[in-house]
Amino acid sequence: MIRWQHLLNKLSTDDPVLQDKLSCWQADPHQTPLALIQGFSFISANSATLDYFGTEYGALVNTTPYDFSPRIQSSGRNSVEFAREMIIEAASGNHVEFSWLHLSQQGKELPTKVRLYPCYLQQQAVVLVELQALNRRTQVRPSISDGFAHIPREIMATTLEESAEAVYITDADNRILAVNKAMCRICGYSAEQLIGKTPEFLEAKLLPPGQETDCQAAIKQRGFWHGETLKQRSDGSHFPAWQSSRRIETDDNALYHVNIFSDISTKKLLETQLTTRAMYDTLTGLPNRYHLKQILNSALDKLKDDPSALGALMFLDLNGFKNINDSFGHSMGDRVLQLVAARLEAGCIEKADIARMGGDEFTLVLQECSCKEEIQLFAEQILSLFDSPFEIEGQKFFLGTSIGIALFPTHSDQAGQLISLADTAMYSAKKNQPHLVFYDKAMSQAAELKLKLINNLRHAHSLKQFNLAYQAIVDLHTNKPIGAEALLRWQKSPNEHYEAAEFVPLLEETGLIITIGQWALEQACKQAAIWRASYQPDFKVSVNVSPLQLEHVDFVGQVISALEMVALPAEALILEITESALLRQPELARQTLERIKALGVGIAIDDFGTGLSSLSRLGTLPIDSVKIDAEFALRLHDASGQKLCHAIVQLAQALDIHFVAEGIETQQQKDIITHMGQGFAQGFLFGYPSSVEQFTQAFLAERCIA
Repeated sequence: MIRWQHLLNKLSTDDPVLQDKLSCWQADPHQTPLALIQGFSFISANSATLDYFGTEYGALVNTTPYDFSPRIQSSGRNSVEFAREMIIEAASGNHVEFSWLHLSQQGKELPTKVRLYPCYLQQQAVVLVELQALNRRTQVRPSISDGFAHIPREIMATTLEESAEAVYITDADNRILAVNKAMCRICGYSAEQLIGKTPEFLEAKLLPPGQETDCQAAIKQRGFWHGETLKQRSDGSHFPAWQSSRRIETDDNALYHVNIFSDISTKKLLETQLTTRAMYDTLTGLPNRYHLKQILNSALDKLKDDPSALGALMFLDLNGFKNINDSFGHSMGDRVLQLVAARLEAGCIEKADIARMGGDEFTLVLQECSCKEEIQLFAEQILSLFDSPFEIEGQKFFLGTSIGIALFPTHSDQAGQLISLADTAMYSAKKNQPHLVFYDKAMSQAAELKLKLINNLRHAHSLKQFNLAYQAIVDLHTNKPIGAEALLRWQKSPNEHYEAAEFVPLLEETGLIITIGQWALEQACKQAAIWRASYQPDFKVSVNVSPLQLEHVDFVGQVISALEMVALPAEALILEITESALLRQPELARQTLERIKALGVGIAIDDFGTGLSSLSRLGTLPIDSVKIDAEFALRLHDASGQKLCHAIVQLAQALDIHFVAEGIETQQQKDIITHMGQGFAQGFLFGYPSSVEQFTQAFLAERCIA
C-alpha cells in the first residue's frame, strides 16, 4: 500500500474543502475507504477499500464501480448507466454524492454512501472516490438480509431451472455440471449432450490453443465478468448473447463457475434498425444529413496522411421541383425524388458517396481527386443526368439542377463548414448559367453582408428608418403632374441609405414586405389626401405592390382600410403590379385584381415589356394602364427601339388603357413618345424622386413644370 500513499500525496485540487480532506487522509491513508477513477475504471485504492469489497489489489485495478454492483439498483436505475452518469458529472468539476448498492467479491450486499471529488494527479484529471457503509446503524447490512438463506433448496433449484435466461454451472476443470431448460432451448442441445463437457463448443469464435477469452482472463483476475459474446447453436447458427460469469468458492473450498446468458438477437436487430433509421433517408434510402457528416469526417481524416490529396463536396438543388409539388402534389413529388436518387446512384457508382439533405437537396462527396478540372468534369456529367426527363405513368417531368462545390481541405477541413460553403456556392449557381459554381471567399462575404442587411431590416421599421420618396407622373401634352409614384427608401443612418432595388428583394425573402408594404400604402394614401385637399383635387398616387402582398389573404381588406383611414377616394389610388406577380398564381391574381377594380382603385402593369405575360391574358385582366419599362426609353434613339415602343403604345390604345413611359431623361425622348399618342410619362427630365416637402414645392405649389 506504499503505492497508495504515494498517489495520495500527488493529488491536487483548487477546492479548499477537498484540500482539508486530503490533508486528513494523507495523515491516515487507510482509515477511510478511498479509490481513484480515471475514465470509468479504478486505477488504485487503499486497503480499506479492498477490505470493504473483500478483494485484492490486482483484482480491483482496471475494473469499474458497476463491476461490484447488481445490474439494477434499488431505485430501478441501470447500474452501468447510473454510475457512468455520476462519474461524468464529477469529472466535469462537481462534487457528487449518492446512495449505491455494491456487492462484495463474495456476493454480499454493501449499501454505500458514495462521494466523488474531481481532482488532478500530476495534471491529469481523475475522480477521488470516498465510500461510507450505510444502513440504519451505519453498518454493513447482514448477509442474510436478502432472504435467500431461508429459501428451501428445492425452490431455488426450480427457480434456476425455470429461468428465462440460460444458466450453466461448471466445476474447477470447466466441465459443465448443470444446465437449465433455457440453456437447452436457446442452444438446441439436450442436457445429456451438455453435461460433462467443457463449454468451448458453445462459442462461435474459436481461439488458438492456450489463448484465453476475455471472460476466462477476468475470472482468473477478479472472479467475475460480464459482457457481450457470440454463441453457437447446435445447428451451427450464431447469435449474440449477454453473459455474466462469476467464480464461487464454497465453505469446503470447492470451486464453481456460475454462467448466465440471454439471447440478445432481437435487441441487436432493433439497434440495427434504429441505427438505419437514424443514418438513412426513409424516402430514398440514401445516407441522410447526419450520415453525410460521418462520411465527410472519414474523408477528412484520410487527408491527414496525404496533405496533397484533394476532395470535393457537391451540393445539388433541383430546379423546377416546387412546380411539381404545387401542380401534382407531394406524393408525386416524392416519387420524382426517388427517381432522381436512383439516377444519381447509377451515375455515381464507385465515384462518389451520395446523401439526401432533405427536400430536393442532395450532396455528393468525391475523394482522392487529382485536380479541380477532374471535379469540374464530373460535375458536368451530373448536370447531364438531368437532360432527359423523369417519367411516371406517362407523365414527363423536366428538371434541372444547380451545383455548388466546396473543395477540401482547400476551402475547409471541417465537415459542418464544408456543407455551409457548398450550400452558399449552390445558391450562387442558381443565379448563373450553367448552374455550376465553385465556392470562393467573395460568396461568404456577400452572404455575410446579406445576413447583416436582413438583421438590420428586421429593426428598421420600429426605428422609423423607412420613408417614401415621390416622383412625378406628368401628362405628355400639358406637361402638368397628374400624380406621383411613391417609392420606398431606407435611410439607415444620416450617411447611409438604400434604394428599393437593394433591399425590397430581402423584404420579400423574409416576408417583411407584408408589414412594410401595408405601411407604405397607408403613408401614400395619407399624403395623397393632403395634396388633394390643399393643392390638386384630382391628384393620384401610385403605389408598388409585391407579389406576396397580392397573394395575401387580406390584401383587399388592407387596401380598403388604407383608403378609409384618410377618407381617400378609391379613384385617387393606383396599384402597380409587375408581370411576374401575374404569373405566380394567375387565377388568384385575376380574382384579387377584379375585387380591387370593383372598389374603383386603378391598376397598372409595371415594367411592361420585360416580363412574360401573354397578350391573350392581358386582354382579360381588369387593368387601367401599362407602364412601359425604362429600357425602351433608352432605345428611342434608333428606329427599332421606336418601333417596339410604338407597338406597346398601339397595344394600350387597342385595349383602351393608358400608358406611362418610364425613364424619360431627355427632351428628345419626350418628343418622340409624345408623337406616338396621348399618354403620360415619368423620369429624370421631369424630376428626381424627392421628399414630400420638395415635391410639394416643385410640382404642386407652383403648379407647373419647367
